[in-house]
Amino acid sequence: MTALAATLDNALIKLVLLIGLWGTLPTSIADEMTPLSLCNPERHPDVMAYEPASLCAEIEVPEAEGDNPRMMTLSVVVLPATTRERVADPIVLLAGGPGQSAIEVAPDWSARFENLRKTRDFLIIDQRGTGSSSSLACSEHLDPVLESLETQTASVEEALAAQITALRECLAHLDADPTHYTSRDAAVDLEFVRQHLDYPALNLFGISYGTRMAFIYARQYPTSVRSLILDAVAPTNMLIPERVALDADIAFQMIERECQSNPSCQSAFPNLQQKLEQAEAFLRDLDQDLLAIDPLTGERSFAKPDPRLINRLLRSALYSRGLRQLVPLAISEAAEGRLEVLLGMGAVLNPESPSSGISLGMMASVLCSEDMTQMESMQHGEIFDNALQELLIEICGFWPHQAVGQEYFEPLRSDTPALLMSGTLDPITPPSYAKEAMKSLTAAQHIEILGGTHGVGHLGCMPDLIETFLDDLSNPKLDTTCTRSIEPRPFFTSHAGPFAGDSDEEALHD
Repeated sequence: MTALAATLDNALIKLVLLIGLWGTLPTSIADEMTPLSLCNPERHPDVMAYEPASLCAEIEVPEAEGDNPRMMTLSVVVLPATTRERVADPIVLLAGGPGQSAIEVAPDWSARFENLRKTRDFLIIDQRGTGSSSSLACSEHLDPVLESLETQTASVEEALAAQITALRECLAHLDADPTHYTSRDAAVDLEFVRQHLDYPALNLFGISYGTRMAFIYARQYPTSVRSLILDAVAPTNMLIPERVALDADIAFQMIERECQSNPSCQSAFPNLQQKLEQAEAFLRDLDQDLLAIDPLTGERSFAKPDPRLINRLLRSALYSRGLRQLVPLAISEAAEGRLEVLLGMGAVLNPESPSSGISLGMMASVLCSEDMTQMESMQHGEIFDNALQELLIEICGFWPHQAVGQEYFEPLRSDTPALLMSGTLDPITPPSYAKEAMKSLTAAQHIEILGGTHGVGHLGCMPDLIETFLDDLSNPKLDTTCTRSIEPRPFFTSHAGPFAGDSDEEALHD
């Protein structure tokens, strides 16, 4: 879910790509997976930079059922197991969004979980409508629009209108039927690939929206699933736009309580919500342009930011353990007319690519066919608005879609071994969603990480626990004592850093 909210807020965190070493392709893999061949470095440069032994395939699948269906291409990458102790069941990355390219995030994800790859292939598929799989990103039309909005000077209304206009233009030139780019369609694709590559069963590693994909696939193809690894859980009965503002409110209120419970933070920021209101009022009442200095380039410009800019940047910052540390300071500074910290957070959040690797068209196909068919009213929070739902109401008015049946929203009932993970500070998929999903999963465990935000599987000892879970699915309960060392990060009380007595060795972009 991170991705879809970041699309609206223009705020996905940059990926860090790690360089791998040339390796040999195990003969067993080459023999078993004849459809695969070494990837083309020009087509997948980041993947090949990370792992030169990566295998690729372009697999043709029907866009829809029928006698003479239009065909589309699925882009598939396999990162081979790194030891001779390879087992047959791979780990499948199911990316977030909806609309994120799994292949684009694969190097960073794989680097965080390299121990899991010792014995298992990593299977990476760009879900239909994303990345290199018949993308509905509409980048040709959207990128120029998003580039023009990077200065953060356009009003929210102008930004929404510009995106909608670009999507309309894209749709007019689109060589695809968006009604067939839903989660269920993607599940059919995944099963086709599994059979095509002759994998006996899959270990599904879903992140955010990817957890929903895992639920849907496991319901459609239960015998094809060996295990479920679900990080930042978004079950099918969770309507993504419904609580996006309310859950962000709760996450912000947690910041307030944390700050007030610590003498140093409380002294520096005694009334955070009041300061937030002052910051928004400052921008609303501003009668002249402000000098803005780009934190990355030093470029100087004058502009009058939209007051809702604060809302956007703060919402995005709540997703990151590192940037969350800056929230009280950013608000306090903005209340006094100093926007450097706030804009600095925006610079960290802004990706290199204007479209952030997110397929807005695919996101529309999924959410208009699924979530938005169940939305009855607009849910705004006390602090955050629901600009996502506002945008989707407009988009779903013209974007082709077909409503899924009511059975889609039923919880997954399964005895498949499952490991669910949540961060207590997650602003969009809080632990309550995982707890709800647990009610119908008879062989599931749930780990809550104190101080974790959106996505916790990579923190501390979590990769080791995931490895233990995968190696012995019969283990009734993991020993999670080691997770106690993953603590909430201290707030910055000044530009110098966290308050006295606290330390933080991790980078802000975690």
